[in-house]
Amino acid sequence: MQKITMSEALQCTSPQPVSIVCSPMPGGMVNLATVAWWTYLESDPAMIGFSMWKESFTYALLQGGGSLALCIPGEVIADETLKCGTVSGRDVSKAIEYNIELYPAKVPFPVHSRVSFICTIEKMVEVGDCGFFICNIEEIYFNEEERQIFAWGSSQNLAPLTCNMNQE
Repeated sequence: MQKITMSEALQCTSPQPVSIVCSPMPGGMVNLATVAWWTYLESDPAMIGFSMWKESFTYALLQGGGSLALCIPGEVIADETLKCGTVSGRDVSKAIEYNIELYPAKVPFPVHSRVSFICTIEKMVEVGDCGFFICNIEEIYFNEEERQIFAWGSSQNLAPLTCNMNQE
């Protein structure tokens, strides 16, 4: 055994699930923020959680509670998902800028999503320079046509998980 850094641990536990947090904005628009870390918390009642940097626009939008969508993007929008994590929603309407078609749910989310959770925020816990949002799931949408993407080794390499059942 050897001691390693957190960055190295993330690479060693690759792939990591990738998601997009969709948060309502004033005026009816929705902000899209790429999130590299989320988790299931409970199945009954259904709950998930995710971490968001305190300086982000998404954190500001969600800090007071409310609804959001957390979606698992499909391979079709892998490049757009990466771009959504590189600019602030304060400056750019990401869905428009990157031509991401949105599904018209209570909180709109990208059409090319494998799974989308429509949630309300139960509470937020401060964790270092992030807030950990604990969310109640209200609805779940699924699209079996989409292939989920993962971060491989770093957040800059997004691709689906492939399985070859014929490997020996």
